[in-house]
Amino acid sequence: MVVIEAEDLYKCYWVGEVAFPALNGVTLRIEAGQFAVLAGRSGSGKTTLLNLLGGLEVADRGTVRVKGAELGLRTKDQRSLFRLRHVGFVFQAYNLVRVLTARENVAFVCQLQGKNRRECLESADRWLERVGLGELGRRRPDQLSGGQQQRVAVARALASNPDIVLADEPTANLDSTTGRDLIALMKLLNEEYGTTFVIASHDPDVIEVARPLVRVEDGRVLGTQGKRPPVAVPCAARTLPITRRILHALAGLGDKPRNGN
Repeated sequence: MVVIEAEDLYKCYWVGEVAFPALNGVTLRIEAGQFAVLAGRSGSGKTTLLNLLGGLEVADRGTVRVKGAELGLRTKDQRSLFRLRHVGFVFQAYNLVRVLTARENVAFVCQLQGKNRRECLESADRWLERVGLGELGRRRPDQLSGGQQQRVAVARALASNPDIVLADEPTANLDSTTGRDLIALMKLLNEEYGTTFVIASHDPDVIEVARPLVRVEDGRVLGTQGKRPPVAVPCAARTLPITRRILHALAGLGDKPRNGN
């Protein structure tokens, strides 16, 4: 069963009036229970693609459907609610709340879902035990190593019982041994609970266990059989705000010679 479906995605970023295309006609399908890896070098577009699949951003063109819901048709608040119910996130920089303990961090999303605090804390204890941190639940993030913090992030992502977990470069800040241990843990949880994982990474150890591996280069997915590569579409010119358009027009009039001069 297909749980994530992206069709003909384009995305541009702007610095002033200069456009930087990030995605250029990406089409992708992820099935339930897969351990998919979006692999590509820095700047390839894989993180942008991950953000679109999670509804953190909206494509300039194209559609993203997650569990049948078209995210581009939803408001920002509606997308946030959808993520809360269906999607867990693991970020490169961990994104733990510094003033909360590991236990409270894991329980946080559960509580946002409106569940009882005690129930959420008990669930957090079980997940911390599951990721090998059962004795460290009362420590704050600054009292944990990088690998331990990322394990807390994985526990937090799964404690809300999501259908999908999205992870952006989860091993980037870890040493090779800790990184391999983390990926082995995520793969085990994927197999045990059937949760769909989509990971953006250029780590060879992550790429090795990908099922499937999706290679991203220059904003395109490579190796799509039976389809021609998408034709590059330039970023649409942005419309200047009305006050700036007036100023531009007045500046243009000032440059024209007047009659009789």
